[in-house]
Amino acid sequence: MAYSMTDVSGMSGVSLNELSHYAELGLLSPAFRGLDEDMYYEKRELLKLQQIMFCKEAGVPEKEMGPMLKEHSVEIVRVMQQHRMQLLEEALRLHGLIQTLDKTVSYLQGEREIEAHELYNGFVQHTSYPLLPEAGGTEHSLEPVPDNDLPAEEMELKSKEDFLNSQAQIDQIHLDLKQAMELDLAPGSPEVQQIIGRHLEWIKGYYTPTPEIYRDLADLYVEHQDFRSMYDGYHPRLAEYLREGMIIKAAQDLS
Repeated sequence: MAYSMTDVSGMSGVSLNELSHYAELGLLSPAFRGLDEDMYYEKRELLKLQQIMFCKEAGVPEKEMGPMLKEHSVEIVRVMQQHRMQLLEEALRLHGLIQTLDKTVSYLQGEREIEAHELYNGFVQHTSYPLLPEAGGTEHSLEPVPDNDLPAEEMELKSKEDFLNSQAQIDQIHLDLKQAMELDLAPGSPEVQQIIGRHLEWIKGYYTPTPEIYRDLADLYVEHQDFRSMYDGYHPRLAEYLREGMIIKAAQDLS
């Protein structure tokens, strides 16, 4: 099936001027010119346009796109998989920012304490400086702000129960996995898979993962420094243990 330039622009959000620009650069030529003198694109061109859009998302300059688009399909798949991982990492960073926002709102409403370092979870760290002696201290948590200092509208932003329940759930999942690991239960055992199932349901509270995304998330838990440090706080081998269980769960319940 062939699509006119107007159809392609409507589907992709790429303007007619941009499509013409890509044609001038030799990045994306239409499949043929119709009897109505309009330019038409077929599936091959649509796929190439998607690749151009992915390149733009990844910050690849237009002058470098040409050679990439001419690469063998295996190389294109590799580049797209790499970009997919970058997008997943960004999604997880945003997920971390949402959690930081929830914690801060809960603190401002006087519902819980917050550790000083938790104020900055999820933000991109450009430079790290040691804590100044006069600014430091033995206490590393902030006391709740009295809720009577906030107007009623702000009190509705996030309920205490929703936030605390979410944090308690994932913490208990990690503790249960640690206990199962210490009991030498295999990641594929029914007991451990039941715990992994709870982890999957917790993740679904934020988004519904495909098998591939859930497996990639499992890899990130092991390979990403922030996740690794968090899991090491429970047990030095918990990240790998969780990953094995998640890979099994993805194959059994998400495929």
